Amino acid sequence: MRKRNTVIIVLLTILAASYAGNTDAQFWKKKSKRKHKHEQTSDAKSDSTAATTALTKEQKKEKKKKEKEERKRQKLALKHKGKQDSKNATAKKTLPKTTAPVLKKRAEIVYAPTQIKPRYRIDVIAPLYLDDLVKGQYVTYNDKIPEKAVPGVSFIEGVNIAADSLKKAGFNVDIYLHDASSFQESAEILTTKNKLDSTDLIIGAVQSHDVPILAAYAKKKHVYFISALSASDGGVKENQYFTLIQPSLKSHCEWMVKDIAKTFPGQKVALLYRTSPALEESAYSYITGDTADKVSFKALLCNSLPTREKLLYVFDTTRPNVVLVPILDVNYADSILKVLVRDFPEAHFEVYGLPSWNGLTDLHKAKAFPNLSINITDPFYFNPASPSGIYIERSFKKDYSGKPSELVYRGYETLFWYANLLKQYGTIFKYTDNAPAPFTPFEISPQWDKNNGLLYNENRHIFLTRYEGGASKTE
Repeated sequence: MRKRNTVIIVLLTILAASYAGNTDAQFWKKKSKRKHKHEQTSDAKSDSTAATTALTKEQKKEKKKKEKEERKRQKLALKHKGKQDSKNATAKKTLPKTTAPVLKKRAEIVYAPTQIKPRYRIDVIAPLYLDDLVKGQYVTYNDKIPEKAVPGVSFIEGVNIAADSLKKAGFNVDIYLHDASSFQESAEILTTKNKLDSTDLIIGAVQSHDVPILAAYAKKKHVYFISALSASDGGVKENQYFTLIQPSLKSHCEWMVKDIAKTFPGQKVALLYRTSPALEESAYSYITGDTADKVSFKALLCNSLPTREKLLYVFDTTRPNVVLVPILDVNYADSILKVLVRDFPEAHFEVYGLPSWNGLTDLHKAKAFPNLSINITDPFYFNPASPSGIYIERSFKKDYSGKPSELVYRGYETLFWYANLLKQYGTIFKYTDNAPAPFTPFEISPQWDKNNGLLYNENRHIFLTRYEGGASKTE
């Protein structure tokens, strides 16, 4: 890797002080002496002078009296002014501070110029555990892939199907695969040993601890890094080259609140929440924080399974209830749902839950939740009856046998969409064009912190799947 010269920018602050003085003009006061002549007069003239002197004394006495009154008046005026100034100063001290916090303006997001190339390189990173699965030339597993390798392998199977599709369509793109679970191809090695230097796009089906490493590298190289599976941002900030296409927990929580406000306007909502584990406490704070649409909640802490008596405080058994349950633990969520079925058989509940609830084993059983309509947010939905869905299913059966899982569809869509964006716009593209995406109408936009600082790009499109009587419908 070529070493880059470090450019140190030194900002010099120049303080200028100005001084203005009038040195050209000077003023002097001149004293003048007057000479007084005294003449002797006659007795008559002396009598006249005595009378004049007596009158002057009266005038001086009157003058002193007026001066004394003037001094007294000025003294009273100064005393009154002092009291008023003191009163004003006290008022200023006691006035409450009403200064509102000033938010900085959102800065314009600047990207490097796009590069249009005759051929593009895409690096795909996923944990495949090939060191465990293959020893030398021999496969170490029999008929079933170890559970830890399933997500990465499934995603890469979808990538391979997309690569074949792109090749048939005449795309000039080279796909490089990397096993993130191998030390030789870990995120640290890939970013420090020149293994990604020629890349035009990085797609990572990686865990959260790899996200900041790859995001920082992508920013340095001015190429996009796409986090395809993890909903965690890894603490990444100020990075316009990092994209989270799996909506975050915050996005799911805010979306549910907005949907409830739209679908059930003005209705109080029962909020059954936990403060442990930490992620569920975060979900509670996202729901009760600032949202575009306000919802009135009747909250009940459910760190232990709630009893009927406690639930009566937040339910109205005379009408349908809307219940928001931001609990990720699928087993604990299942226990709460069964309490609603058992203790309130005559009441109906519109329940909202998170994507992990798709693991509920009884969702497709008609009689499992007879008085519940369960609404689950989903980051993705893949219609197997669509042309792309049919193509993937046939290709998967031909190449790997069996039926493709959700991660196969996600691997296919991620590579197929981004390869189209590269071909159409070059290495830097806008996210306004989601037409080439086979299944998902992606809504990718910049995310900002509370101080209007840039975080990264995130897909905010969320599907809602409604389960009722064992049947389901996704919108």
